[in-house]
Amino acid sequence: MWRAFETRVCGKWVLAGEHSVLRGGTAVAIPLTQKSLCLKFRPSEDRLDGLSVLPASAQNLIQELLNSVEDHWQGEGKSFLRPKGTLEIESTIPEGAGLGSSAALCVALTKWFSEPLSIAKESWLEFATQLEHRFHGQSSGMDVSVIASGQPITFVRGREPQLLGIKHLPRFTFHDTGLRARTSQCIMQVEQFRQERPVLAMQVDEAMGAASRNALEGLVLYDRSESPDLGQKGLELIARAMKEAQECFYSWGLVPNEARHLEEDLLQNGALAAKLTGAGGGGMIVALWPEDRAQGVE
Repeated sequence: MWRAFETRVCGKWVLAGEHSVLRGGTAVAIPLTQKSLCLKFRPSEDRLDGLSVLPASAQNLIQELLNSVEDHWQGEGKSFLRPKGTLEIESTIPEGAGLGSSAALCVALTKWFSEPLSIAKESWLEFATQLEHRFHGQSSGMDVSVIASGQPITFVRGREPQLLGIKHLPRFTFHDTGLRARTSQCIMQVEQFRQERPVLAMQVDEAMGAASRNALEGLVLYDRSESPDLGQKGLELIARAMKEAQECFYSWGLVPNEARHLEEDLLQNGALAAKLTGAGGGGMIVALWPEDRAQGVE
């Protein structure tokens, strides 16, 4: 039975590990609580048109996802009673910006589906990841994991995400390049790079692995430091990780000129490091600042 339901989930961003995570690499992902998606369902059994979706632009997408779930459910011999009522989706997470817009929707839908479809909580991540496959062709599960947990994590595909228990983050700001790229297209571009230059591609994946290790060490050191010197060491490791990760995006050809110019402006204005977050090709650049600079989302 489809009851009245409401949930809110946050966005996400990736400090290091993009793309290589699809090949077993480690990624460091962080929830972005400044951005969120709210999903509300109001049942109405007497609706003749079934489910109405707001905004109307999301109607086809939601119907496609419902069709996918229905086909899977019936393929397992389970009954699927479609919801009747109004589904309203409000999101401040920009699409195609590397901040988890599709993953947030998949996590919110999974929470909505969990009671009427009897989805056990320990199966939520798998279910949400399967939904996200509809967006990207292949999903590592990283985005849905960090959004569902609401905590910084390390993620390796095929393993349980590891909660980092970090309470204090350094000062990051987020800056829109004004460009948008489909994750699936970026994945295809990296795959083409791997086919054309396999030795260099392996080296780039190794460099991204080093970035993730430095990012993790830096975050933990910054969070748990009891002296300014250790906190500064943590910042330096995080900055190094971001620079290493950004070089990987350059190697993959996923840094457009507009993003490069924005990165240069941020560094000239005092940022310790700046990198694309997400699949690349545009979206957001995240900047790391010294302790005396303000945090925010731009």
